[in-house]
Amino acid sequence: MSRKKKILFIMQLPPPIHGVSVMNKIIKESKLINDSFECDYINLATAKNINDLQKGFVYKYFLTVGIAFRAIYKMMFNRYDYVYITVFPWGFAFIKDSLIVLIARIFRLKPILHLHTHGFKRSAEKSQFRKKLYKYVFKNVEVICLSPFLIEDIELIYSGAVYILPNGIPQVNFENNYKVTQGPVKLLYLSNLIKGKGILLLINAIEKLVESGYTIKLRVVGSEGDLSYLDLEKLIKEKKLKEVIELIGPKFGEEKYAEFRNADVFILPSNYDTFGLVLLEAMQFGVPCISTNIGGIPDVLGEGRGVIMNEISSDAVYLAVKQLLDNPEKRNSMSSLGYKYYISHFTVNVFEKKLFNILDRRADQIDERLIKNGI
Repeated sequence: MSRKKKILFIMQLPPPIHGVSVMNKIIKESKLINDSFECDYINLATAKNINDLQKGFVYKYFLTVGIAFRAIYKMMFNRYDYVYITVFPWGFAFIKDSLIVLIARIFRLKPILHLHTHGFKRSAEKSQFRKKLYKYVFKNVEVICLSPFLIEDIELIYSGAVYILPNGIPQVNFENNYKVTQGPVKLLYLSNLIKGKGILLLINAIEKLVESGYTIKLRVVGSEGDLSYLDLEKLIKEKKLKEVIELIGPKFGEEKYAEFRNADVFILPSNYDTFGLVLLEAMQFGVPCISTNIGGIPDVLGEGRGVIMNEISSDAVYLAVKQLLDNPEKRNSMSSLGYKYYISHFTVNVFEKKLFNILDRRADQIDERLIKNGI
């Protein structure tokens, strides 16, 4: 009987709850992964809530030192086949993640870097120093990307094996019951209240839709980020949209699923998300989605599965929503296509099997576009 491969996973785990930490929690709790490999885990998170992610508190530095010492201890007394690390492209997070990569190199372990967000290309183009630093960090590693659309984000700094691993979420809805109904069209925004996720653009678009005579309702669901519900209340009052926009607050579990079941259209006008787990959640309830041409989102909503905005503006949101309001049959078509694609591509079972194949070195998971002889 062959020895199980031993893997050290160093990755962000909740809290806070965001796309990366949710996916990492799925890995940590995966029966397939934990039964197939001998796994150890170190939590890479240094933030306690969403607001902390963009702030540089002193305690983050002390937490990072603790993470580094735990990594050194694990690598010193265990013989790992791989070290799996989630890496962010900017800020203190990149410094922290780079330190873990360096420690793995010291112990002659080849890291597998899982990239859950984009921004490497833009950052490398702005600074030759960052470009050189990225190249050093990405030397002698293997890379996992969420989508083929994200490969160009690292082509300036890396050439080697790229594994394509789309995110997946637990299936909680097993039948598409979406129907176009009479009455006001129910729009849904369900995400953290972060400016980069486009909630302000959406509110401006709603104002224009109401002025154009459309009968709509918008529910805003999510936790506060760099915007508060008080901020949104003031804006909604100024725009005289209190009868149109309802601020709900965060919802979880069955209460969150009920929001999707009751929605006619889901909108995420984000320049922040790389893949958008919440889009997968909407798709599994058959809700037609509107989002942006950012990161791997075209891989999710392409080929008629959703509306993809090439511009991120309130006018673009207005036109995208208007398109679906004017075309009920298009909503039905998107609902059907999106639900079927979620079942075949974005469930946890699909994700776990693909991750198993990557960690077990199944060659059919490699995207060969970046495999070259070096930079």
